[in-house]
Amino acid sequence: MRRAPAAPIAASRKPIVGRFSVFMVLLCLPSIAGAQIEAPHADQVATGTSLTADEAVRRALARAPLADTIRGAIEAERGAASTLGAYPNPQVSYLREQTFGALGTGEDYLSVSQVIDLGNRRGLRGEAGERRANAAVHEGAAARVEVAADARLRFYETLHRQERATALRAWIGRIEAALTIVGRRTARGDTALYDRRRLERERIVAEGRAQVEEAARDHARARLAALVGLPDGAAEGLTLEGRLLPDDEPAAVPTLRATAYRGPRLQAVAERLRAADLELSSATRWWLPDLRLEAGWKGVDAGSQGRTDGFLLGATLTLPLWDASGGLRLSASGEARALGGRRALLESELAGEVAGLHAEATRLARAARRFREDARSASADLVRIATAGYQGGEMTLLELLDAYRGAGDDELTALDLDHAARRARIGLDRTTATEAP
Repeated sequence: MRRAPAAPIAASRKPIVGRFSVFMVLLCLPSIAGAQIEAPHADQVATGTSLTADEAVRRALARAPLADTIRGAIEAERGAASTLGAYPNPQVSYLREQTFGALGTGEDYLSVSQVIDLGNRRGLRGEAGERRANAAVHEGAAARVEVAADARLRFYETLHRQERATALRAWIGRIEAALTIVGRRTARGDTALYDRRRLERERIVAEGRAQVEEAARDHARARLAALVGLPDGAAEGLTLEGRLLPDDEPAAVPTLRATAYRGPRLQAVAERLRAADLELSSATRWWLPDLRLEAGWKGVDAGSQGRTDGFLLGATLTLPLWDASGGLRLSASGEARALGGRRALLESELAGEVAGLHAEATRLARAARRFREDARSASADLVRIATAGYQGGEMTLLELLDAYRGAGDDELTALDLDHAARRARIGLDRTTATEAP
């Protein structure tokens, strides 16, 4: 089979999930969020070597906009957490009291005071902020998983179109070979002009189908190039390497379901739920007062009687007579309730997705293998018999064309089954992934 030439490719993005919607992914800020994965074979790609699915994933994850989006979202959450958990600054006060007259005195006060949160509300709010920062890390990891899955989907979509175009070109090659046979038979006076015209018409139709498929292939390549960040002109001569049909069987459903529950989407929701619980706990401590401690120096100038120096100490408690945190409690409890419901729905959705995608991926892979085993040899036999029979004048042109069409349709059907099995497997891997490759 002659391989169709690769088409150029060009650059795009992938939206982020969750609240930071579109692009946040990482397991830790330095190792994942900050790291921009190096594309080790960028020069090779530019000079026209092949691109594999793993290389496409690496290049898609290495794009600077993705890393910047993830890192920026995490840094914003960490900044908010630092603000919420910051200690209030101490205060330095100076006061001068002066009276006049024969008995006038002057008094100086210099003190330092600090407010202490006896209810640890500040600490709870800071911890809640850290939980949200952790959620941003997990949401970043989920976004990376989405980008990796999208890169694989685009890669195998392009490979599928490439192989279909190749199959259609092979079909055209068989028709041209038949035209050669017709030419020889015509020269011997063994066939009518109708056979030649009928074959030429068949070639025109097949060429039209091939052009449509090649246009779809070029579109798919452009979308792949956009995602992996290839510059203009870098994809000249690029070919894709890989097999449409997955080589291995997926793990058992219980194992995959347990893995999915450890995935970043659920982890992000769990972290935000913990943050809401901490906010609620902070709001329910409204009745605990703030304590203000003060210590300093006092100097008294008594005029003719001289001057004395001493110290001052003070403690102040707020009186929490009115509950000013009712709105905060309502907001935190509402958020916690919503997040609890979201987590339960997501767990249920993941359970169903894992079971459904596992069944689909397994069945389609087995069907694809069985179809190739059953149809390929039968199609080859039919083409061989029909070609020999037509050359010998024992079969008609319509029987020859029927064999050719059957072989071509069998190959296209096999490719479609392979691609469907691969798409289902990518969906299963995306659902059960705990981090991007």
